[in-house]
Amino acid sequence: MTDSDQFRCELCGFDFEQVGQLTIGPRVIRSAGAIAALITERPELGSLRPSPERWSVNEYAAHVRDVFILIRDRLVVGLVEENPGFKPGYKDERLALGLYAADTAAALANELPPAAAMFTRLFDAIDPTHLMRPVQYGFPDPSEQTLLWMGRQAVHESEHHHLDIIENLRLLSGTTKVV
Repeated sequence: MTDSDQFRCELCGFDFEQVGQLTIGPRVIRSAGAIAALITERPELGSLRPSPERWSVNEYAAHVRDVFILIRDRLVVGLVEENPGFKPGYKDERLALGLYAADTAAALANELPPAAAMFTRLFDAIDPTHLMRPVQYGFPDPSEQTLLWMGRQAVHESEHHHLDIIENLRLLSGTTKVV
């Protein structure tokens, strides 16, 4: 799949083709703020998993924070190297190794907005003529993508997991408030 191929997330309906370059930063900032607000509403639920197959609220939020940082660094590599490939982000291993265990709702709420802002400043600094530079990306399947697609992926990850957090909080507390 390349950036010109349509890609829609089967789980959340996110359509990569509908995300314009100029909307990436604002959407990342908005979703990071929404996640930060949600996780501080019910911090006592942050480490609970509503079912074994779902991550906890804090785990989803920590993953989004790490995605902003990881993709930000990968954008630089994509600008400097020709058609680079990337090692995995090891999201499941981070969980298995307990690397998110110390992440509290308060810490995550403080870290998400700056991580989103750092990602956005870097993405916005990229010369638009470089956004179609190719990279080899391993998610969702190994394929050639572009720097623009990576920006769209940051939006997808943050908005998709925002919905996961809303669903977790609904399952754990019976509320349906959406931020």
